[in-house]
This record gives sequence, structure tokens and C-alpha cells, in this order.
Amino acid sequence: MKRLHLEEIHQALIGLLDEFDRICREHNLNYSLSYGTLLGAVRHKGFIPWDDDADVNMPRPDYEKFLELAKNGALGEHFCISKDRGKGTYYSFTKLMDKRYPIHCPNHIEVKYLFLDIFPVDGVADDVKEREKQFKQERKWVVLAGICQWYTMDRWWGFIAYIIGFWFYPLFILFVGRTRAVRKMNEFAARYPFETSKYCAQHNFAPPKEAVPVEVYREYCEVEFEGKKYLAVRDWDQVLTNCFGDYMQLPPEKKRRSRHFMKVYRK
Repeated sequence: MKRLHLEEIHQALIGLLDEFDRICREHNLNYSLSYGTLLGAVRHKGFIPWDDDADVNMPRPDYEKFLELAKNGALGEHFCISKDRGKGTYYSFTKLMDKRYPIHCPNHIEVKYLFLDIFPVDGVADDVKEREKQFKQERKWVVLAGICQWYTMDRWWGFIAYIIGFWFYPLFILFVGRTRAVRKMNEFAARYPFETSKYCAQHNFAPPKEAVPVEVYREYCEVEFEGKKYLAVRDWDQVLTNCFGDYMQLPPEKKRRSRHFMKVYRK
């Protein structure tokens, strides 16, 4: 197998975005580029130069429809999705994967192939204090799900996490369990239905400040990304400001690095 360099990884990720975009347009599903991918579209007209992944999000109703389509034969022959309910993964979101590109990753990524992260967008409480409480409860289960996974990272604190996890992993599996932890994450995220909420957010690891009026996820536009057109929320400025602050400002050079440490190969 050939190991890919970053530019080749970007091209493979475009293939994933194209497949995802195809299905969404054919079935009238709403989605938006998200996190660093949305930032890259606005600031760089494509990938952030040092980024090695791609993110999108969808209102929960569209997300569930996409999962059903993917499970019922809508995907091309090279593509598949990960589970998002706690069996086989500790994520409460799904990943679209391309089976032509195996990966090796030393941290929390436990899927076998190059992926596109697909996050559901759910409603949140109207009251700010209640919203903070909701996110605090979610984060507790995020941490527990991560402990149940027992992973290490190639950072200075990774060895410490490994030692702690070695002793506590069996206890967490016995008394918490990964499936239960992810189920709880989903329960708290879906407590306020997207369709009837005034505010919404991409849950999982997002802080309360990233919540926006639900109308933001009802209006979309096309944005340029690596010479192609993908969908994004029309009010992307509010989303990026809530997430990154002054998002047009480049980070210090020492922070311009990939966070996944992935090795990607072509079969």
C-alpha cells in the first residue's frame, strides 16, 4: 500500500465530500460544512493547509434520513458508514468512510478507513442556565465514553492517560459501559427536538456558546471549496464567530498542525 501525503489526503477527502453531497442533493437533505472545513471554505476557499480531516453537520431530521439512506443502499460501492449508537464505536455521530483508504491513527480514531465526520444538530434549552446544565450533563457522558474506549495519544499526557486507563478501564466497562455512555449522550442531545426548538447546536464536544438560533440551520447557500461548490448555512459568520472568535486570524505557527496524527494509505 502507498502512504499518502497531505495533498493526496485532501483529494481523497474531496471524494468523500462529493459522495455525501450527491446523496444529500438527490434526496433534498440539508447539510452544512462545519468546524475547520467551514472555516477553510471561508478563509482559504478550501482545506486549511495543515488540516487532515473534513466535517459536516445536519439538522437531526436530515441526519436520521441520511442514515436510513446509507443503510439501504444509497452509498457508492467504495463507501460505508460507522455506527453511532455505541456499538463498535464510542461516537454519538457517524462517519462516512472510503474503503479504498485504510488509516492508522494512534489516538481516539477507531475506524479503519479515511472518513468524513457527520454531526447531528439538535435543539437546546431556551434558558441559558438550563442550556449550560444540559451541556454539562452531555460532557460527563462524553468523558465516560472516552474512558471506556481506553485510548492513548502521542502527546505528553497520553502516557499518563494510558496508565490511568489501564487500571480504571475494566471498572468503567463493568459499571458504565460504552453503549450506555453513548446512549446517554444521544438522549441529552435529543432532549429538545430540533423541529420545535428556538436554539440549536452541534452537540458532542461543543460548548454552550456555540448555540445559535434554529433559523440559522434553515437557510443555506453554496460556498467554494477546492474549486467545487458545497452547502453551508447562510449565516456562516455567526457560526464561525461563536466557534473560533476572530476566525480570519491565522493561529500561531506552532499550532498549525494536524490534530489526528493519521497515516493514510491507498490500497
